[in-house]
Amino acid sequence: MHEGAIAQSVVDILRDIKDQNGLLSITSATLKVGAVSGVMIDALEFAFEAIKKEESFIKDATLNIINVNVKARCNICNKIYEFDNTDDLIMICPDCQMPLTIINGKELEIVDVEGG
Repeated sequence: MHEGAIAQSVVDILRDIKDQNGLLSITSATLKVGAVSGVMIDALEFAFEAIKKEESFIKDATLNIINVNVKARCNICNKIYEFDNTDDLIMICPDCQMPLTIINGKELEIVDVEGG
């Protein structure tokens, strides 16, 4: 389960943000997580909650997750398709039957942090 390592990396980054900005604590962090990033959101949230108990600067922090759907562009006709369910994900253009390239949905990034 790599979500534990990801959660620890998020906490390390939050600590750096806290220190660089002279904050005493972090109250919330918002992450964008792409549908094909390979991250299991429930496991990430569980790991973050476990780490919070050991780190006083995030003990009251909330972790907000923004789910990012997959968007793919056709390499030939340049049409863009959005998939809200990875079960529906096909990598062939429905119009011209040529390959699609993923342009969104692989994200794993911290997009907002609040603290005091």
